[in-house]
Amino acid sequence: MAVYTWYLQGSTPTEIQATDILQFAGASFDSAITVGEYNDTTHVESSVGANDSSANTPNNNKFVSQSGGTGGDSQADWGDGTEDIDAITDAECALKINFAHGSAVAVSGHIIYAYDGSTPATGPVDVTFVIAEQGDANFTAADGSGAALGVTDSGSSTSHDFFFIVSASPDSVGEKTSFVLRDELTYS
Repeated sequence: MAVYTWYLQGSTPTEIQATDILQFAGASFDSAITVGEYNDTTHVESSVGANDSSANTPNNNKFVSQSGGTGGDSQADWGDGTEDIDAITDAECALKINFAHGSAVAVSGHIIYAYDGSTPATGPVDVTFVIAEQGDANFTAADGSGAALGVTDSGSSTSHDFFFIVSASPDSVGEKTSFVLRDELTYS
């Protein structure tokens, strides 16, 4: 049986349950991000509004530049200043997704993107979202299934770990409720 498990990484990982929200925030949990700026913190918000990641010291990946780094690399800050994103380690990525299966399977056709929560082809409403797989040199503006980040295929195994650098910025004032991440893959 196939099992997806999402984690916000940090000093210890916080599992993101099906009813939880991966919250991109300002300086602290539940704080606003200034329009046009990117998240200063990332958290797991429970279905009742609690900060499930408070004891985790969660990782945060903040978008800085699309092409300002060495050789045109994207840049981000993950806690120790601006760096090219291809220098980030698995442990420093904010988002870890594990795909497990009782039998050894290979993973292919893997994509991840943000959408409006209703129509996969439609990007999130009033949010700029960027993502990169660990090892990528540049971010992808993965707004809807047509602009998804293609993830590296994974060979036969019972457990597959994928690590992502994620960052979001509001395009307007107010809470963003039409903003969902979706991960799709084929296994055989």
